[in-house]
Parts: sequence; C-alpha cells; structure tokens
Amino acid sequence: MKVVVFGATGRTGLEVVKRALEKGHQVTAFVRNPAAVSLVHPKLTLMSGDALSQDAVNRAIAGQDAIISCLSARELSHRQVFINHIINAMRLHKVRRILAIGGIGALQASEHLKVYETATFPREYLEITQAHIRVLDALLTSRLDFTFVCPPMIPDGERSGVYKTQDNYPTQGWSITTGDLADFMVNELEKNEYVGKKVGISNG
Repeated sequence: MKVVVFGATGRTGLEVVKRALEKGHQVTAFVRNPAAVSLVHPKLTLMSGDALSQDAVNRAIAGQDAIISCLSARELSHRQVFINHIINAMRLHKVRRILAIGGIGALQASEHLKVYETATFPREYLEITQAHIRVLDALLTSRLDFTFVCPPMIPDGERSGVYKTQDNYPTQGWSITTGDLADFMVNELEKNEYVGKKVGISNG
C-alpha cells in the first residue's frame, strides 16, 4: 500500500514508519524537518510540511491508499485543525482509510460512560482527553473508514508482537510500547478488523 504517516518524527510515528517499511509498504513520512529523519530506505519518501497548512496536507495525501496519524501538539486546539485538514484532503483525493492515535480516556467505561467521565480518571489528563474526543467526533462524522487507537501509557520499547486489543473498552494493562503500538496500527491497515471503531490496546 501507499501510506502517508503524519507525525513521523515522534516516538510512535517513527516506529510506524519502520514497521510499515518492514511490511513492504510504500511510505511517505510527513515531517516539518526532514533532517530529523535519519532513516534511509528505497520505499521511503520524506515530505516537508506543516499539518496546520491545508495545502501541505493536500499534497501529502494525493495518491495515497491510507493515512496513519500520530500527530500531537502542545497547543491542544491544533489537534482538531490537524484532523480537519486530513479529512478534507481525504475527501478531495478520495482516500477512505485512516488510523489515528487517541488516548485511553476516550474509551468506554460502560455503555453510557466514557473512561474520562469516571470519578477515578486523573483530572490532569482531562483536557488532552477532551481534545482526543474532538478528534474522534470529527472522524465519526466524516463517514471515512477510520480506526481510533486509544492506548494507555506509551513507553519506548521494541516490538514484541504480544499485546491485547479490545473493541471500544480498555484492556487490563496500563501500557503499550511504541513498537507494539506501531505493529498493531500497521497490521490493522491490512486486516481491517476495527474499521469505524475505537480500540483499547495494551501489553498487559
């Protein structure tokens, strides 16, 4: 597949790029600074740009089969701008498949209650979780073939291939390594087991 990875210089994004290349995909890494990527591969293309620019995102998505977004931002409002730009570009270029990273707070604690709405959810993660929810809402209304991956803590770590996933609800573990998170996202591109869904994941 032809896949563009947004946030490709981040901890998880770089692992996604590596894993996608290992699996034989043609990868475009969308980055602000191409010099930050030392990886060289015949199937890797570096594209310089800022996801705050609709034109730059349009160029990155043209001709792609799928999108993986590992974007983050200290300015939380930028996350919604990013996803809106990606959705607009996907519609323009008739690309339907996208995987994006959120957080565990967006998952369901029960049928009518999200994890972040529970009394035990740490209040210091409330604002970033609400930003994740806004991204999820944009994907839900987009009618695109999305998968919204909602990990707990994400420590650096190699791919083990051993992790649990759960449709809509958290798994029992409290962390997922960058390598295993990337492995799941690239595998999901091929398997399409969680299209239109949010997914809990952990090494536990």
